[in-house]
Amino acid sequence: MNSKKTKNKNTDKDKNKFYTYRFRIYPNKEQINYLNEQISYNRFIYNFFLERSIHLYKYHNIKFNYIKFQKIIPLLKKGFPFLKEANSQSLQCSLQSLDKAYHKFFTKQAGYPNFKKKYSYNSIVIPQSFKIVNNIIQIPKLKSPIKVKFHRHFYENVNSISISKTISSKYYVNMLIEKFKFTPYIPKKTLGISTGIDLGIKDFATITTGTNLDNKQTHKIPNPTILLKSQKKLVKLSKWLDRKVHKRNKQDKTTASKNYLKFKNKLSLLHEHIFNQRQSFLHKLSSRIINDSQVVVLEDLNIKGMIKNRHLSKSISDVSWNKFVKMIEYKSNWYGRQIIKVDRFYPSSKKCSTLNCDYIYKDLKLSERSWICPKCGAIHDRDINASINLFLEGLIFLLEYTKKYGSNLSEFTPVEYDTAGYRNIGISRHTMKQEAYQFIDR
Repeated sequence: MNSKKTKNKNTDKDKNKFYTYRFRIYPNKEQINYLNEQISYNRFIYNFFLERSIHLYKYHNIKFNYIKFQKIIPLLKKGFPFLKEANSQSLQCSLQSLDKAYHKFFTKQAGYPNFKKKYSYNSIVIPQSFKIVNNIIQIPKLKSPIKVKFHRHFYENVNSISISKTISSKYYVNMLIEKFKFTPYIPKKTLGISTGIDLGIKDFATITTGTNLDNKQTHKIPNPTILLKSQKKLVKLSKWLDRKVHKRNKQDKTTASKNYLKFKNKLSLLHEHIFNQRQSFLHKLSSRIINDSQVVVLEDLNIKGMIKNRHLSKSISDVSWNKFVKMIEYKSNWYGRQIIKVDRFYPSSKKCSTLNCDYIYKDLKLSERSWICPKCGAIHDRDINASINLFLEGLIFLLEYTKKYGSNLSEFTPVEYDTAGYRNIGISRHTMKQEAYQFIDR
């Protein structure tokens, strides 16, 4: 029995990791028509089985069953001959995505699955029979190859691809890459460097980084306010769009005018531009943090609860804290960094960050941006004070790790973390995840 358990544990450690690379593709008119047809076939399958599952549960109390529904797809091709033109494997993948949506609903990770709309973000999955040669990609049932713009080199095998269409009618190919466990990592040397990040709204983040209290730097990253800067354009285009001839409700059979489609495309492009600006800002900041840090300390914020505040919801959504934290998490896994998430009830802003002074200002209000410690007399900016306290928690972790294992954390590669018992290390009141960051002047 013991040998079997050990074998299973080793199997979990040796699992390969999967990443997705996204590249822009440039199909011609014929290829665009083909891709739109394939997307419509997959959308039909998704919506058909979603409607069927709702009906079966409502009137017969029968839950969604992927295996039974999968057997119905060949029969559907007889009733709907146009499905014969679709890639059969892509149709199965569309049903699998519905199965995943139900799984997320039952495990309370997401809401109930929605029907896919024609003019929203859509995609098709192609698990096999595709070819990637130089700057072109060949997919099943399409004679001519599609041009791809590769902005990065990759040497791993591509397991599967999916082609997605944005609302602004741009096409992308998403490649699922399998990185093997033995893939070498060469992270930048960041011995003993800790970073504390306090996220905010007025300033996107206050970052303190260094190796000790005497050798630390604190930076405030201004909030780019990307949505607020484009809000006037969004309102203007939305008003113009509403004046054009289009459907006003589901019962209305009015055909959308050319001007309506023209302004709808303009509005979609503006939304996409805002999204790209936000993504660029978050990627650049998170990459710089990960490259310069050994340990990153963050607060475990209750973002869902904070968004419910109607005065702050738009500002919190605009800064995208959740997406920023996720970027730090997966990038830290790439480069073998460490992340510590401090408990959300940890008084980072209220606790005095002065050495040998543990005074906690319990009555600190959100409107108070600075306060004076009555014990040591230090004047604290609440955001800088919070980032320093988080930075100190990272130093404590590094010290405890060195004492316990006799080696520094960044001397290990991600593969060696598991062997050294890395994931069993923890600090009370903290949740541990493998990530990290630092922000040094360059």
